[in-house]
Amino acid sequence: MKKFRVGLVDYSVYLPEKTITAEELSKEVNISPEILRDKMGIGRKYVGGPEDHSGIMATKASKAVIEKANIDPKEIDMILYAGETYAEYVCWTVGIKVQEEIGATNAYAWDLSFRCAGTPLALKVAKDMMFADESLNTVLITGGNTNAYLIDYEDPNQSFMFNMSPAGFAMIIKRDHFENEILGSGIITESSFAEDVIGKYGGTLYPITDEIGQDPEKLRKAKLITLTDPEGMKKRLATKSLPSFTGAVRKALKASDLQESDIDFIGINHINPKAHYAIMADLGIEKEKTSYLINDGHCGHADQLIALNHGINENKVKDGSILALLGAGTGYGFGCSIVRWGKVQE
Repeated sequence: MKKFRVGLVDYSVYLPEKTITAEELSKEVNISPEILRDKMGIGRKYVGGPEDHSGIMATKASKAVIEKANIDPKEIDMILYAGETYAEYVCWTVGIKVQEEIGATNAYAWDLSFRCAGTPLALKVAKDMMFADESLNTVLITGGNTNAYLIDYEDPNQSFMFNMSPAGFAMIIKRDHFENEILGSGIITESSFAEDVIGKYGGTLYPITDEIGQDPEKLRKAKLITLTDPEGMKKRLATKSLPSFTGAVRKALKASDLQESDIDFIGINHINPKAHYAIMADLGIEKEKTSYLINDGHCGHADQLIALNHGINENKVKDGSILALLGAGTGYGFGCSIVRWGKVQE
């Protein structure tokens, strides 16, 4: 097992051109700019354009990382789409569309669904599959997130999701690549939240009926996210969120034979600042060992890579740095993957 190594060759993030500031968003959600910025951590976020859909954004990020990594798409053995299933079409395998668009004719492609905890899980799954299958040498992990389009700005109970932004991401990982080594992962699911945040209408249980379709307001709401028990969810998150976040990190560290004190940088998906720094405090990580996404919003599966990019630009991530890439998604799932940045030291 010690001889088996998988490294991150390169990554790319696609972000829409248009943004909205706290001042502009304030008018849409009836929350003051100060609260949006200071309490909710939204100084600015991205807004999708007409071409910003999950599959399209994943494809753009994939093409960009293939160019950055200077590889032939025919080298790719597997494409793991770890983005949102809320995409261009229903009952659709997004990864196969990405395969077609990038010309990865020797790969097979499939979709993994784990909401905004999908990126750490995808790193674990891809690495484990490469260990089990020696024919997998080069893997593309990609995804897009358009859940921002499902949020009801008129529902104050959904304010914790007002930070959502569309984005796409892509990573190339390779067997025997002795840089940016992917170490262990930790995954936790907290099933008490299983039906708290759902797209209620449009599935087999609650189809959109003629009655709903003929009522503009009912139809508007039917196309958006539903919170089934907002008060109960809030109470449960208050007690279960922090230990699940930190629990995923601790499991990942154990799998990597590392300690909490070894973490040099933590990239967390966008949550409110209080929760972000509470996670770090519980783990004993100094406040400067992160990059808070105040001007990015919650870009879903791309958050960890956006934070990593900030960390590199801010000289917080260097050769030898131990990175904890941490995410959570409704359901609720929590995932963390550990990466040792830079060249592997024998």
